[in-house]
Amino acid sequence: MDIILTESQYINILKESKENEIEKKLSDSKNFTKKILKDSKKQFGIDFVFLGTWGSIIGGFVGPISKYMEGKYSNLSETDITLISFGIILTFFSSNKEKLNKVLQLIKEKKLITFFDRALDKSYELREALFDFIESLNITFSKVSSMISYTFLVPLVPLLKDISDLSLNEKQLELITLGVSHYLGGIIASQSLFLIIQKIIKRFRS
Repeated sequence: MDIILTESQYINILKESKENEIEKKLSDSKNFTKKILKDSKKQFGIDFVFLGTWGSIIGGFVGPISKYMEGKYSNLSETDITLISFGIILTFFSSNKEKLNKVLQLIKEKKLITFFDRALDKSYELREALFDFIESLNITFSKVSSMISYTFLVPLVPLLKDISDLSLNEKQLELITLGVSHYLGGIIASQSLFLIIQKIIKRFRS
């Protein structure tokens, strides 16, 4: 028996599919962060405590850098990339200079400083590209520390582009925002989150 879907039913199915993809991306980012920090503690004896709700934010930013290093430098081991990724995390998400210096010393001892510098350059490029994109939406921030909270968006932008092609109403966008907010644990107010997601989708539609 053939099942005929109405346009609204079809859109709802696509919306739910994209919601699931968004949740998976956020979950993957969170799990990436947990793995890097767990492996860093096990392999190098360096612990880093952070709010669990920051996992998706940290992973959304450092995850792509880690993947870049894996694809670009096949001679780097998984342990090497873990150490470099940990250094990037401490650089952008920690004010503990002593711990960062300890990691940098390990990076030097393992003769990975050149690779770390390249990863750091890519990190700044990614951060500036994201910040420029956010500012182009006429959203301003008083501090860079506030903007860094939005790095969770990095892996979500392609999905938001797909969502922009759907005829979703404001209520449906709110539901998507609530799903994202759940993973961020209130770090970003739902209203602010809805505003930026709404503006990103509007940008893609224009």
